[in-house]
Amino acid sequence: MVIEERVMRKLDFDKILEGLARLCLLPRARELAEDMKPYAHLDLVREALEETGEGKSILRVNPLFSVRGAKEIRPLLERCLRGGTLTPDELLQIRDTLKAARYVKQSLSEGKVETPHLKGIIESVLLPKGIEEEITRCITEDGQVADQASPLLMELRRGVGRLQSRIRETLEGIIRNPAYQKILQDPIITQRSERYVVPVKQEYRQSFQGIVHDQSASGATLFIEPMTVVNLGNELREVILKEQREVQRILLLLSARVEGEAESIAEAHEALARVDFILAKAHLSEEMNAGAPILTDKQEISLIQARHPLLTGKVVPLTIELGTRFDTVVVTGPNTGGKTVALKTIGLLAAMTQCGLHIPAESDSRVGVFTQIFADIGDEQSVEQSLSTFSGHMKNIVEIVQKADKRSLILLDEVGAGTDPTEGSALAMAIIAELHERGSRIVATTHYGALKNFAYNTPRVENASVEFDSETLRPTYRLLIGIPGKSNAFYIAGRLGLPEEVLVRARTFVTEREMQVADLIENLEDTQREIDFEKRRAREERQLIEMESLGLKEKSQKLEDEYQELMAKAKDQATEIVREARREAERLIDELRLALKEDRKDQQAVERARQGIRKLSSKVGTPDSQPKTSNGVNPEEIKLGQMVYMTKLRQKGQVLKLPNSSGEILVQAGVIKLNVPISEIRLEKEEKPTRSTRSVNSQGKGGMKKAETIRTEIDLRGMMVEEASFELDKYLDDAVLTGVGQVYVIHGKGTGALRNGIHEFLRGHHHVKSFRIGQHGEGDLGVTVVELR
Repeated sequence: MVIEERVMRKLDFDKILEGLARLCLLPRARELAEDMKPYAHLDLVREALEETGEGKSILRVNPLFSVRGAKEIRPLLERCLRGGTLTPDELLQIRDTLKAARYVKQSLSEGKVETPHLKGIIESVLLPKGIEEEITRCITEDGQVADQASPLLMELRRGVGRLQSRIRETLEGIIRNPAYQKILQDPIITQRSERYVVPVKQEYRQSFQGIVHDQSASGATLFIEPMTVVNLGNELREVILKEQREVQRILLLLSARVEGEAESIAEAHEALARVDFILAKAHLSEEMNAGAPILTDKQEISLIQARHPLLTGKVVPLTIELGTRFDTVVVTGPNTGGKTVALKTIGLLAAMTQCGLHIPAESDSRVGVFTQIFADIGDEQSVEQSLSTFSGHMKNIVEIVQKADKRSLILLDEVGAGTDPTEGSALAMAIIAELHERGSRIVATTHYGALKNFAYNTPRVENASVEFDSETLRPTYRLLIGIPGKSNAFYIAGRLGLPEEVLVRARTFVTEREMQVADLIENLEDTQREIDFEKRRAREERQLIEMESLGLKEKSQKLEDEYQELMAKAKDQATEIVREARREAERLIDELRLALKEDRKDQQAVERARQGIRKLSSKVGTPDSQPKTSNGVNPEEIKLGQMVYMTKLRQKGQVLKLPNSSGEILVQAGVIKLNVPISEIRLEKEEKPTRSTRSVNSQGKGGMKKAETIRTEIDLRGMMVEEASFELDKYLDDAVLTGVGQVYVIHGKGTGALRNGIHEFLRGHHHVKSFRIGQHGEGDLGVTVVELR
C-alpha cells in the first residue's frame, strides 16, 4: 500500500506507531512497530486483524502472558559468529531468552483459547536442546561461573579457599602476637594488589620483615606482606591464575555451543519479537477501548460512533459512511467545528485497520481495503520553497490527481482555498468531479457555497455539515450527513452586538433565492437534528437492552457454572466420604465379628473399635439433639436394657445408656460396648424369655454357646475353681447380653474352696455390681445372688 511519510504525519499515524512501540518489550518488536505499514491485500489485513484478536483473547484469559524474560541477544549472536566469547551475564541473557521462548510455546499449546496465528509463529521454531540446561548448570544467577561447571574448577577453588585460610591464620597469629602490637598501626588484615597485608607504622619498617605493597596517603602507614606468607601468597596467585584460565575455557566452550545453534536461537528471538509485537497491538486495543471492524472487500467505510484515538476527555463520536449510497462527501460548516478532525479520524482509522490494529468504533463498523490513501490537510505554505498556501495545496493536489484511482481514499481539507473565491470554488468542483469520476472515495471540506449545489446535483455525491449551536455560539462537533452547512454570519454578528440596521442592510445584498435556500437549510437542520436525536436515543436504548441482556446471560451462565461446580465438588466429596465410611465400617465390623467369634476380652481392641465408630460417625455427619430417625425410632421410645438391632454393624445389642446430646446411645454387643447413633438402630420386639430345656451341665457344653435367652441360675457344684471360673465368666457375658439383671450361682453349702474361689472371681469381674449369700429354689443348696451391671 502506498502511504507517504508526509501523509502519515498529517493523519497522526506516526503517533499511533509511537504508542504501539512503547508497549513492546523487545527492541526488535519496537522496530516492527515503528516500521509497520498498511497492507493493500485483503487477506493480509484479515490475518493481521485476527492476530490482534488472538492477542486480546489470550490476555483476557491470562493477563500476565508476555515474553518477559527475553533479552536483546542479536549483538551477542553476531559476536559469537565472529568467534567472540560471551561473558556469564551475556550467557544468562541467551538462557533467559530460550526459557521465555519455551514458556510461550508451552503456554500457547496448553492455552484455553484458540490462537492459530500465534501458535504458528512459535511452533515453527525448533528450540536448541541442552544449551539452556548447560548454561544454568555452569552459570549462577548472580553472573558467576559455578563451581560445578567442571571438576578442575571445583578443585582449584577449593585450593584457593585452603590457601586463603592458611594465609589468614598466619596473619591473625601475627596481629595477635603481643610483640607486634606497637609495630602495627591497626590489628587488621587487608589486601593490596591482590596480596594479603597488615598495616605497619612507618618508623618500624626495619623491624618488620616483608614486602611493601602500598602506603597510606599520609605516609605514616605501610601495607606490608610478611615474609612468612609471601610463599603462600605466590602459591595462591598461581592457583587463582589457573582458576581464571579454567573459567575462560568454560566460557569459550559455552560460547561455541551458542555459535553452533546461533541460527535456531535467532529464529526463536525473532518469533518472540513477533509475539511481543502482536501482544502490543492487543494492549493498544485495550487502551483505546477498541475492537476489530468488519472487513469488506469493497472500497467502503462505515464508521459508527468512531473516536479519534489520540483525543482525550469527552469526545463527540463520528458516524459516517462512504462507498455505499455515495462515494463523495462535501463537508461544510464554520471554522473550529470539527471538519479537520473528522477527516483525520476517517483516514487514521482506515490506515489502522489495514495495519491490523483495532479501531475505537462500534463493532458493526465496516472498513474496506484501499491501495492508496491521499491527504491534503493543513497549511502547506513553505518559506524555504517560496510557496504560498494556495501553491502548497495545489502541489499536493496535482500529485493526487496524477496517482489516484478507484481504490484510493482521498481526504481534502479546504479544497480550492487560498485564492479568489469564484475561481477557487470552480477549481474545487473540477478537482472533486475528476476524482469522483475515477471512482475514488473522497471526503472534502470547504467554505464555498457553490459546492453545496454541486453535491446536490451530482449523483453519488452527498452534502454534510458540522453542527453549530446558535444559542451558545459554539460548535457541537457532530457531523450531519445529508445537510449542507449554513452560514451563521448574520446570527452570530447580531448576538455579538452588531446594530440591527447594519444587519438589515447586509440582508439586502443577499438575493431572495439565497435567503430561501438558507431558510430551507435551517429547516433541514432542525429536522435532521430531531431525527438524529431519536436515532441516538433508540441506539442508546438498544445498547442498554443488549447490555442488560448480555449481563443477565453472563450472570445466568456464571450461576449455572458455579452450581455445576458445587454439585460436582459435593458429589465427589460425598462419594469419597461414603467410600471411606464404608471401608472403615467394614473394618470395624470385621474386628467386632472376630472379637465375638473368639470371645476375646481385649478391652483395648474394644476401645479402639469404639473410637473408630465415633470417628466414622463424625465424618458422615452427627445428628441433631433428640432427632427422629428415618426408620421412625423416637429417642423417647428407647429404654434401658432394651434390645436393639444395629443396622450398619448387623448386630444386636442391649441399651446401657439413653441418648446423649449427640443423639448416641451406649450399646453392649457381647463383650463390646460402643456408642451408636439412634439413626443406625432398630428396636427389637420384646420376647418373653423361655426357660432353656438345656441347662448348663458340669462339662460346660451349653456355656460355650451364645443364647438370646438364658436361665437365671448356673450350677457349678462338682467343678474345680478354675473350671468354674471359666464357665461363670461365659455365663455372665451371656446374661448381660440377654438383659438379665440378677442371677444365682449354685456352689453348695459350707465355706469350701469352690465358694471362696467363686467369690474371689466375682469381686474383680466387670459385669458384677454386687453379690451376697442367699437362697434359691428348693432344698438347702448353697447359693450366691449376683447383681449385674
